Amino acid sequence: MLASLTRAQLHAHATRYYKSGGRTEPEVALVVYGDACAVFKDYARTPGWFGRIVAPVLIWREASALKRLDGIVGVPQLYRQLDARGVLIEYLPATPWPQAKPGEAAYHRLDELVAQMHARGVAHCDLRAPSNMLVDDEGQPYIVDFVARVCRGQRWNVPWNWLFRQFVGADESALAKLRVRFAPRLASAHDRALLDERGIIERVARAIGERTRALVRYFVGS
Repeated sequence: MLASLTRAQLHAHATRYYKSGGRTEPEVALVVYGDACAVFKDYARTPGWFGRIVAPVLIWREASALKRLDGIVGVPQLYRQLDARGVLIEYLPATPWPQAKPGEAAYHRLDELVAQMHARGVAHCDLRAPSNMLVDDEGQPYIVDFVARVCRGQRWNVPWNWLFRQFVGADESALAKLRVRFAPRLASAHDRALLDERGIIERVARAIGERTRALVRYFVGS
C-alpha cells in the first residue's frame, strides 16, 4: 500500500515525527496509510551541502545494510528506497532498551541477534547508543539505525576483514557494557574485562567520530 505514495503523500500521512529534521538530521516520521505503517527517514528538506552530498551516502549505507540483513528477525525490513535521500522501513512496535527494562531472556536473544548480523557480514558499530536497541512486550529485541555499519569484504581483502573483526569486537564490547549498566546481575567477569580492555580501533573510531561531529558543527554554524 505504501509503494505508490510520493514523498509529499508520505509526509501527508505522517502521524508522528520522531525527528523534525535539521541541518544534519533527517526527518523521521511514522507513516500510517490504511492498515499499513512504516518509518520514513527523509533528508529531502535538509539544506546545503550536507543534504546534497552527505545525506545520499548515509541513506545508501543504511539501505545496503538492511538488504544484506534481510530476513533476520529483529532487523527492520527495508520496504523501499524512494531516491538518494529517502528510505521507508518497517515500523517496530518496541521500546528503547533503557526504558523497557527487559528480562534476562531478552539479553540472550539480543546476543543471538547480533551474532546473526555478524555472520551475515555486518557490524553495527553504534551499539554503545542504547537507543539503537529496542525490545517489545514479548522480549523480542530489535536493532535499528545502520548508518555507521561496517561490512565484511571479499575473502581476498585481508586488511579490511581484519578491520571488520575489530568492529565486531566493538559490538560485543557494547553488549557487555549494556549488561553491566542495565543488568549487572547478568554481567560476567569477561564482560567487565572487555570494558577494561578497549581496543585501539574502538578508541580511534570514537576519536574520529568526535572530531567529525565537531567539524560538521563548525561548518553548519558558519
